[in-house]
Amino acid sequence: MPSPPPDILKYFHEEPALLEPLTPDHDPDARRQKGRTAHADGPSMPLEALLDADEAYRGYLAGTNRSDDRVGLTTLAPEAYVPVLMDALGRAWWARSRDDGTVETLTPDAVRRVLTDPTDTTVLATAETPVPAERITAAAGTARRRTLPALRALLDAAAVAFFPEPAHDGHDWSFFSAHPMREDLLDAFRAHPVDGVRRFAVPYQKARSESKFYFETWQLKAPSLPDYIEEV
Repeated sequence: MPSPPPDILKYFHEEPALLEPLTPDHDPDARRQKGRTAHADGPSMPLEALLDADEAYRGYLAGTNRSDDRVGLTTLAPEAYVPVLMDALGRAWWARSRDDGTVETLTPDAVRRVLTDPTDTTVLATAETPVPAERITAAAGTARRRTLPALRALLDAAAVAFFPEPAHDGHDWSFFSAHPMREDLLDAFRAHPVDGVRRFAVPYQKARSESKFYFETWQLKAPSLPDYIEEV
């Protein structure tokens, strides 16, 4: 009996970041339309509302469960990404903002549950010391362009701010920091190999269309991947 195809985890990075949403506000699910056409380009994404280049760094984790044909980071086994995020980016204190606007301090076990199922979570933050609740709740919301001042303020206090992103199935995670994250994350991926999962790092600016975001649907069968895609 043939082995199931490996799952795919994708880490998109931009360091430093030009802060704009991964998709325009009018079409937040543009990359995940029914059928997930492999070669259709996604919508254009205007560069606006930028942060200063040395102020923010961005990451985005997505996943494809190829055995079940499900798309979304949270469709993967937790060990594929949860230990990496907690080890590389986690600090002593964690909290989340809930849908009702309350802020809840989290234990490590609760953090793991939220990372695998962000239901009732608008923002997940980690810091060395507690962050004022109003800074966390102010950064909540899907229209990231309109909450950039609040995100700036949150990153002044928190080490990393995570935002759940709707995927075709489940959720992905986007995350922001005032400090570089890429090398720490790549080191953590290498320190936490997982059987049955292939993990890739991709520059955000190289994945600005549907076909490039879903490169695993066509490029993995090519003789070689583009040189900007790094397997880790």
